[in-house]
Amino acid sequence: MWVLFKLVRVAFQTSNYSFARAILETRLVRGCSRQQSFMYFNALSTLAHGEEVLAVKGAKGIAESMELLSSCNSLLTSLAALEQNDKFGFQLEFIRLRLDTLNLIAITRSLYAEILMTEGTLSGKNNRTTLFRKNIGKSFGLLVSRLKKMYRLWGLHRCQQTRSTLRTLQAMCQLLSEFTKYGTKEAKNSSTPTSTSAPTQSMNMTLSKLRTDVLEQMPKLKQKDDSVSHASGLLLGLDVILKCPCPFPSGFFLMKPIPRAIVNISADPNILPKTISQNDDHDVTVDAKSGAEVIDAFPGLVTKVILSGVLPEKFIQTADVAFSEIIAWTTLQYEGQLYEEDDAVDSDVGGSNRFTLRDGPDSGETAGTLLPAGKFIMPVTFEPLLQEGYYKVIIELGCRDVRGGEWKVPTSSPLEVIFR
Repeated sequence: MWVLFKLVRVAFQTSNYSFARAILETRLVRGCSRQQSFMYFNALSTLAHGEEVLAVKGAKGIAESMELLSSCNSLLTSLAALEQNDKFGFQLEFIRLRLDTLNLIAITRSLYAEILMTEGTLSGKNNRTTLFRKNIGKSFGLLVSRLKKMYRLWGLHRCQQTRSTLRTLQAMCQLLSEFTKYGTKEAKNSSTPTSTSAPTQSMNMTLSKLRTDVLEQMPKLKQKDDSVSHASGLLLGLDVILKCPCPFPSGFFLMKPIPRAIVNISADPNILPKTISQNDDHDVTVDAKSGAEVIDAFPGLVTKVILSGVLPEKFIQTADVAFSEIIAWTTLQYEGQLYEEDDAVDSDVGGSNRFTLRDGPDSGETAGTLLPAGKFIMPVTFEPLLQEGYYKVIIELGCRDVRGGEWKVPTSSPLEVIFR
């Protein structure tokens, strides 16, 4: 059984889905004795069938392939519910991304096939179809963002082939996003990022040829305002990508959850004024809605919180790349007024007046050194707040490896605090 399963893994990694399906249906599914094993092998068989249909039929097999992949997703979801842990988190996210990609490709084909049928007569009008075509590029961009998040979360605990596959799929969605931007005549002078995966993969070679032979020729067609040529080139690229076997990550067969870090957040007592820090009756206040700790922020003074915690030993052992730094990314959101005014209609926390002040890399990152036994303690400083009110702070924990790569570290509970 184990030898056959290893053959199935190799068949998936080499995109030989018909061979993998034959082994699963004729040997593994019939020979398993546990309910969980039967469901898992059935899910793999359905997945192999769906990818096989797509590679053989191309665009004509999108509907059948999506039906099979949806069945695989249902089986894995039921299996994850039986296991009652996060063992299938990577598998479920990968299948859902694959489903969303195929669904978006099917929508894109129908929209641009309409341009060919109408010979571009409706491409410049402000109608619903034109609005959908404008949003297609943004939708592929969202897929790129989801793949990036998946790469940052799971890449540290998966092998190089899995990381390479995720980068390839990210490059594919980015290329399709650029294609659709040219198709809607909203392309900017931006270069399409290339994949850093192995050049011998068929998908990488296909993306490279599409980028050089089709995408780079579209700016010349754009000068002629030929929307029919844009649509024809886009449909050609979509059909070629669908016919090319999708690279499959070997980490799909690793069913282990990522150990979660235990982190505590507390206010820095050295920041408080002396008249306040001398009092001993400071109880911890917790927000009733979010359950986050409430920290008093004083006007004109910087606010500092202390992150302390420990990384599980399994998290360090299962990391494929060594790391020695802990990173904290912060997001600061204005939630509402501190005191409700008489003439205010609705000023409660979480109302419509919420907006983000600092988010992502622009807010700055705080890095600290990992101590022995996976322990860390790190101060995170915030600039003085200029306006009174409630502020929600969301902290994302990460780590940096020896090569400079940054990865996300999951925590046992959300890292959130309230400034007031």
